[in-house]
Amino acid sequence: MQQLVSAVILTHNRKNLVIRAIESVFAQTYTNLECIVVDDASDDGTKELLSARKDIQYIYISKEESRGGNYARNVGIKAAKGKYVAMLDDDDYWLPTKIEKQIAFIEEKGCGLVYCGMRPEYVHKDGSITYADWPPLDEGQGDMSAKILSRIYLITSGILVRRELLEKVGGFDIEVRYWQEYELSIRLAQLTEFYAVNECLYVYRIDEQDKNKLTNKFDAWKDSAHYIHQKHKALYAKLPLAAKIDASRLYNGEACSRAKKAGLTLTALYHKIICVILKRVRYIIK
Repeated sequence: MQQLVSAVILTHNRKNLVIRAIESVFAQTYTNLECIVVDDASDDGTKELLSARKDIQYIYISKEESRGGNYARNVGIKAAKGKYVAMLDDDDYWLPTKIEKQIAFIEEKGCGLVYCGMRPEYVHKDGSITYADWPPLDEGQGDMSAKILSRIYLITSGILVRRELLEKVGGFDIEVRYWQEYELSIRLAQLTEFYAVNECLYVYRIDEQDKNKLTNKFDAWKDSAHYIHQKHKALYAKLPLAAKIDASRLYNGEACSRAKKAGLTLTALYHKIICVILKRVRYIIK
């Protein structure tokens, strides 16, 4: 008997893309699924488009109630009835065998979380679209309680997790607007091992012209990153020197990339120089 899986889709003002995400849920080869769509105060016609659908559980959060994406995700998790929860952002979509393969793996390993590789969908300025495959990292398996601090291993749309664990850690931190899955994974990794299906099973949209895409912003991301480091400073403090350097490289590398996208040339150069220095130091103490 198949265990129920709750697919939780978060959407905001992407009425065309969210349909693609929903269709990818119902196209799964794993059939015991419920689809919960949490609409975080959309005003582009999403509400009118989705509220009449009978095949999804549609939850609308008004502008007065809206408290950000993580609050909306937690609303979806609270509504979930499945043994497992799989998150999906509205601009991403799953490939057909994603849930089937993740369920088989999580039950085989007896762990609390399984993720997978992703297929980035690059939307270029001229409107053309190209794809690539990013398989999971080989070392991102097993006890991740320390390793999770110094590298990004998983993205929200690739996660399948036991609902009881999400509830135990309190879901997503509503104070975190950026790197939300990174912060959640830190807490989950203290409770369970992680494993990854070694395939690219979902498509992750990268559109640098999308004003709703959080990865296209810098200052607010920096505030979130500092908040995360303060929240988990006791865990970072326990890392050996090499891992501390890796954690710093993660932050500065991401800062360089985001500053560059935001047009902050000098800021990007500053963080790039720090990355170069850290890389050399890391090589010395390897």
